[in-house]
Amino acid sequence: MSKPLLSRLLSFAHLSLPPLCLACLVGVGAARAADDHDYRILPGDTLIGIGKRLLEFPRDWRVVERYNRIADPYRLTPGASLRIPVSLLRREPVKARVTAVSGNVTANDEKIAAGADVAGGASVATGAASFATIELVDGSRLLLQPNSRIKVEDLARHRYTETTETRLRLERGRMESVVVKTPRARPHFSVVTPTATIGVRGTRFRVGADEQGATTQTEVTDGTVAVGDGGKSTAVPAGYGVIAEAGGKVSAPVALLPAPELGGLPTLQERTIVRFAFPPVAGARQYRVQVGADPDMRNVLADIVSPIPEAKFADLPDGHYNVRVRGIDARGLEGRDADAPFRIKARPEPPFALSPIGGVKLRAESAEFSWSSHPDAQHYQIQLADATGFGQPLVDIERVDGTTVMPARKLAPGEYRWRARSVRADGDRGPWGDPQRFVLKPPPADPETPTIGDDALAFTWSGEPGQTFLFQLARDAGFADMVAERRLDQPSTSIARPEGGSYFMRVRATDADGFVGPFTRPQRIEVPPRPWPGWPWLLLPAFFF
Repeated sequence: MSKPLLSRLLSFAHLSLPPLCLACLVGVGAARAADDHDYRILPGDTLIGIGKRLLEFPRDWRVVERYNRIADPYRLTPGASLRIPVSLLRREPVKARVTAVSGNVTANDEKIAAGADVAGGASVATGAASFATIELVDGSRLLLQPNSRIKVEDLARHRYTETTETRLRLERGRMESVVVKTPRARPHFSVVTPTATIGVRGTRFRVGADEQGATTQTEVTDGTVAVGDGGKSTAVPAGYGVIAEAGGKVSAPVALLPAPELGGLPTLQERTIVRFAFPPVAGARQYRVQVGADPDMRNVLADIVSPIPEAKFADLPDGHYNVRVRGIDARGLEGRDADAPFRIKARPEPPFALSPIGGVKLRAESAEFSWSSHPDAQHYQIQLADATGFGQPLVDIERVDGTTVMPARKLAPGEYRWRARSVRADGDRGPWGDPQRFVLKPPPADPETPTIGDDALAFTWSGEPGQTFLFQLARDAGFADMVAERRLDQPSTSIARPEGGSYFMRVRATDADGFVGPFTRPQRIEVPPRPWPGWPWLLLPAFFF
C-alpha cells in the first residue's frame, strides 16, 4: 500500500470508522514510534495549521489528533512534543547525482556522464565492463556493476524533516549500496527485484538478480537488512547472505566467505599489465576482483570474475589505486571484502632487450648491449651487475642516446645481468626492464704457430674438456678458397704440407652444452716453397761427357 493511500485511509477512518477500528489503524503507527517525527509545538499552533504546513494531505491532522490523543485541536501546549508519523509528512521529489562513470552508462537509453542528475522514474543501465556510482541527497550511494539495470521508482524527501525515501527496482545485474543510517524503524531505502524486496535502514549490502529473474542474492557486510516478498521477511545480519527464489522462498542466512589475505600483494606495479595473485579462500569457487580510483571504491574502473585466485588488468594509467577482492561460494553469494592500495608506475615503458639475452654465453672480455627504440624515450639508462644483483651495479650509464652501447670496462669471466629503462625528455624515468642474464667465457686464444715439417703442417690450440672444434685453412682471409676444413674432438690437427705461399687459419669451439663460440682471429701463415733437390744437378755432367 502506498503512503499517500495509507494517509487517506487513516484520514477517512477518523471520519467514518468506529473508534475501535480507528484505534487498530493508528495503533500500527504507535507501535512504530521510531518512525515518528517529534514536532515541538509553537505558540499559536493548531492541528489544522500544522496540517496545512507539514502534511502531504492537510486533512490528515485528524489522524495526528487521534494518534496523540488530543482532546482539543485548537488548544495545544507550546513546547510540548507532537508525534507525527513520517509517512504523513509533505514530500517533494529530489534527484540523485551520478558521481562516477566508467564505460557505457545510459539513463532512459541515453548515454550519460559523471555529473548527470537522475530523477524518479528514470532507468539507469550499464553495459559490459561499465560502472556507475549514484549518490543520493542524504549521502547514500550505490554502485551499479556491469550489465545491470535499475529503475528509480521513488526518490523523495520530507520537506520538514529532510528525511528521504528511496525505492529502486533492480531489473538485472548487481548493485552495491552504502546507505546512511537512520533512527527510523521503518526502512527508508528499499530495493525490489523479481523475487524479493530488501528493506534497509542503514547498512552496506549487495544485491544481485539473475537474467531470468529466478533468484536474488543479498549479502550484508554492515548493519542488517530485511529480505522478503512483501509479506514475511527474513532479517539478514552483517556477515551473512541469503538467496531469494520465485514464490517468496528465502533461504536461511548463510555466513559469507571470509575476506582474502592480500598482505602479500605488491604495492608498486611497474608493467602496463597489472597482475595480482593471492592465497585461495576455502570454499570459494570464484573470485571478484575490482580496481578503483579511490580507497572508498566510489569510482570503480575495472571488475572481473576469475575462477582462480589471480587477476590481470590492462591499460590503467599511472597513478594510485585500490584493489578489492572477495570470494564467491557455490551458491553465488559473494563474501567479505579485502582491500589493498597500490600504485602503477609503468611509463615510459622499458625498451625490449635484444642482445645479449636468455643466458647466452659470450667468449669475450666485454659485451655490446642493444635494445629496441621506444617512442616515449628521449634517451636510456643502462646498468650492468654481476650475479649479486643491482644493489651496487658494475656499470651505470645514465644517458645513452642510441640503442646500443659497449661499456669500456673489461669484464672477468663469469655470470652477469643487464637492464635498461626509458627516460622522457622531462627527465621522468620509467621502470627497469626485466634483467637479462648472460655468461662471459674467456675469449678464444689464438692458435699456436704451426709446425712446418717437410711433409706436413701441425696445428695446436687451447681447449676445454668436452669441446669439439671446427678447423679451417684457406688461401684468403675471407675463407672463400678453402684448403682444409675439419671437425675435431681434440685441439690439434695436421695436414699435408701445401705448396709455398700465404695461408690463413682459424678455429671455432663448440662447448659440451652446445654453445657455439666465435672463430679465432684469422692467423696468417707463410709456408716456404719446398727446396729443389740437389742430386739432379750432380747428374747433369754425365749428359755432356
